[in-house]
Amino acid sequence: MAIGPSAVERWLDLSTEELRAQVSRLVSSRLPGDHAVWQAIRRQPALVPRIRGVLSGLAATAAGSKDEAMQKVWISKARAALDQVVPPPVKATRKPVVKEVPVEEPEPVIELKQPEPQERPQAKPAPAMLFQEPS
Repeated sequence: MAIGPSAVERWLDLSTEELRAQVSRLVSSRLPGDHAVWQAIRRQPALVPRIRGVLSGLAATAAGSKDEAMQKVWISKARAALDQVVPPPVKATRKPVVKEVPVEEPEPVIELKQPEPQERPQAKPAPAMLFQEPS
């Protein structure tokens, strides 16, 4: 059985072993999360939990094998593809008509002359203090 968006619709009728074989092929094909196959899977709400179960089984089977690390990476990417939420397409809206407003002349800027800082009167010197030596 081929892996394609049309084949995904028949996956609901597969036995667990057949589904496991198909999901294993899907995982090893490493398709991106926005691929048509993953989109078709996400459109089937009854199929998503079955595939999650198969992915858990594949992860358990890969445990202890020499390819365990690679298989876990592929399986985690497949789980991420299942979780991916694709926003609905945005409808094209008409752009609002922009009315041109005549540009008004800016008001002339009047420069205000700042007052010159006045000099502060100098402080009176502090009176000299005399200290007496204790006797």
